[in-house]
Amino acid sequence: MHTQSNELRYLTFARFIFRARAETVLNLPPYKGSAFRGGFGHNLKKIICINRLVECSRCVLVSRCIYAYIFETKPPEDPGIKHSFSEVPHPYVLNPPHTAKETFEPGETFTFELVLFGRAIDYFPYFLFVFQQLGENGIGRDRGRFEIESVNNERFGSEAVIYSSDDKCLKGDIQVYSSENFFRIYTDIIRMNPEHVRVRLLTPFRFRKDGRFRDDFDFFDLFRNLLNRLYLLTYFHCGNRFDRDHRGLLEKSKAVRITDKDIRWHDWTRYSNRQKSRMKMGGVIGEFGISGELGQFLPFLKIGEYTNIGKATSMGLGKYEIIHP
Repeated sequence: MHTQSNELRYLTFARFIFRARAETVLNLPPYKGSAFRGGFGHNLKKIICINRLVECSRCVLVSRCIYAYIFETKPPEDPGIKHSFSEVPHPYVLNPPHTAKETFEPGETFTFELVLFGRAIDYFPYFLFVFQQLGENGIGRDRGRFEIESVNNERFGSEAVIYSSDDKCLKGDIQVYSSENFFRIYTDIIRMNPEHVRVRLLTPFRFRKDGRFRDDFDFFDLFRNLLNRLYLLTYFHCGNRFDRDHRGLLEKSKAVRITDKDIRWHDWTRYSNRQKSRMKMGGVIGEFGISGELGQFLPFLKIGEYTNIGKATSMGLGKYEIIHP
């Protein structure tokens, strides 16, 4: 197995699938990530915050606050990395209902997904409780209400129910994935060294280079972006340092080509309550092929299906799936 696998063995994550039922009419935007993330953050702060300060940075409890850690994640006081990264990835990805449907009548159901990283997995009961509160308090422009009917935990190709509204109890252990698992599972694929796969961008991929968002990325850009995200998640949320010198692997990625691009730029706008303004959140959607010696890259790409890629991943942007030929 390649040495790169050992460098990621400490990245841990878990995926949860929420099934919800509308109790009143829900009116939601075509892309629902901002509404779900904003509603989640508002309800989380309402539940957790005891000082009711507008700015978390002024609170004496900020370094131990669950809300600050989850929703306003900041770099730790570590001079070794403080000057390298102005942003810290949030310890979760919230993938909203993957549908353009905007109106849900009472009784209609929908699903959304939550992926937690590292120590945030221990906070899953908080996430569940906050989503229950969001359902009771309402979401969308008319504050439509919903109920969480069940939550499933993904377990290597299957799912197990860990919460049901029938008894409103958490049950069973949570399946925690690790990057080490994925490299072990994909050992045979690494050896087979496939030469072509396709990637489908399910939500807008916001790729930034030279200070602006672009749609002219190559595989080197894509892989470097993903590799950086995986390592930052490992460091900040799984408590392990990593060697950031991966010039050899990145150099090899330059020989891999993106082919048969069928992508387009997709613009959408969201309203930010914190900034009190509308923000454009455009990105690339569509499909493209990847060709070359892919064996050593596929485990990373597979993990990326869980982490998403690019900017604004916490609200579900940059979600993709690998389509094998």
